[in-house]
Amino acid sequence: MKKPFLVMLTLFVIIVVVVGGGVGTYLYLKHNPAQAKPAQALTPAEAEALQFTLPQMTTNLKAQGLIQFTLTLQADDKSTAHELAQMQNQIQDSVNLIMRTFSSNQLRTVSGYDQLKAALLKKVNQMLSTGHVTKVYLSQMLVQ
Repeated sequence: MKKPFLVMLTLFVIIVVVVGGGVGTYLYLKHNPAQAKPAQALTPAEAEALQFTLPQMTTNLKAQGLIQFTLTLQADDKSTAHELAQMQNQIQDSVNLIMRTFSSNQLRTVSGYDQLKAALLKKVNQMLSTGHVTKVYLSQMLVQ
């Protein structure tokens, strides 16, 4: 007599746990902003409209060497692109400081190049009060 009761009670508890977990997961995913749908990819024209290009710069590198480059920042929206334009001098100063922490040998490797782009992205995003930069493009780069 006790055995059927324990089996039913166990099944009831299992069903409550599974349903509760499902409901909890649904609510978490529904209200978690990190799980939001990814933004649609920009068309080339839209991406170009959100880019901010700094004038060509030449900077000393760590130890010995020079780098000459053009830096383009991809903003997430128009207000961020406008903020980048307003902060051009501060951004150039920060970029120069970051460049001086890299050696010419580092920048000749893929990993060094990727580290530089990541450092630039992080620094510029720290400087922005709203929005963020999604990509950093280094063009016309010459390392000596």
